[in-house]
Amino acid sequence: MSDRIRIRVLDAVRAGRGEATKKSIENATGLACATVCKTVDSLLADRTIFARREAPSGRGRPALPLALNLDSALFVGLDLGGESWRILFSDLGFNRLYYRKIVTPPYTGKEAFFRHLFAFIRSSLAESRLDAAKLRLIGLAVSANADPDTGVVVSAGNMGIRWGANLPVRAEVEREFGVPACVITTQAAAAWAEYKFGTAAGTGDLVTVGLGVGIGAAIIAQHQLIVSRPDRPAGYIGHLYIPGNRELCVCGYRGCLEAFAGARSLAAIARRRHENDPAYPLWQNAAAIDLAAAAGDRRAIALLNRAAACDAVGIAGLIQMYQPDALIFSGGQSREEGYLYNAVLRRLKRLVPEDRRRGMKIAITTLGDAQSALGVIRLAYEKFF
Repeated sequence: MSDRIRIRVLDAVRAGRGEATKKSIENATGLACATVCKTVDSLLADRTIFARREAPSGRGRPALPLALNLDSALFVGLDLGGESWRILFSDLGFNRLYYRKIVTPPYTGKEAFFRHLFAFIRSSLAESRLDAAKLRLIGLAVSANADPDTGVVVSAGNMGIRWGANLPVRAEVEREFGVPACVITTQAAAAWAEYKFGTAAGTGDLVTVGLGVGIGAAIIAQHQLIVSRPDRPAGYIGHLYIPGNRELCVCGYRGCLEAFAGARSLAAIARRRHENDPAYPLWQNAAAIDLAAAAGDRRAIALLNRAAACDAVGIAGLIQMYQPDALIFSGGQSREEGYLYNAVLRRLKRLVPEDRRRGMKIAITTLGDAQSALGVIRLAYEKFF
């Protein structure tokens, strides 16, 4: 049986919310009746789905409603970022069973990295009290240069992991936990989460932008996720060169967008510029700077206007190239009432021609902090389940 057919049928059962039938699955998927029957029978046999018995309401054999056996599988998704690590457990229906966030452990080498990672997964399994025997797959979204084919993390500047570290994340996770694992960039996972579960679900041309410690983006073009690779990066707008910017980036180059507009960089620049300022606590982090700007502080406004101009250049380029029908923001600097976020929108309105903006949905994700963890669960599910 084709794994793709199996996924299509399961998605139709999930969409049916306990009322799916073989006929409704056939209509939803476009698959032949014989293919649907064979697939459904296989899923019933391995107890991935079940048929609900109902009292007969007329002549003939009743069409038995089909439903997912939600407890038949446990999925784990991780989002490993420069500021925090997040973990999400879901059932077969992608319902959130458990979520946890910790401060990113300091990177001191491969051995310590995997020790922290394994302990995070194991302690979360124990705390959740979920049945680890039902664990079927693990997905890892990493804010890094990650090779999705080999599952190797080449570098992750915001975690202090320098180029050439080559952490064999997929192989080590599979060896430790005995289930298949996949590795992909955080932004790619975020885009897939939006495409499958967000307010722009099903939108064939979609761009997601993450404004946080790093500045990243991902693209879905004609319903296909453009996957980034270390030697062929896609959506890495944080490392666009911004003329007039001499700040040093974690990647080792000067002038990167992220080196000025990234949350950690903004706070460092503010502290350096105003280290003798009695209002120094305003500059302790990017959130404080944003609040100060919203309250009218001219120094914070000047800093964030410059950051917004940098962000908007990279985002406008993506809009011009891909002409998305939806632009979805995420990350700690994306807040509806936030000064930076709204300054970025104002800049985009000036930079992007009106005909390119017309009809384009612009919003902040409704999936919250679990966005990328959910997206990588879905990608691992499509690959392995």
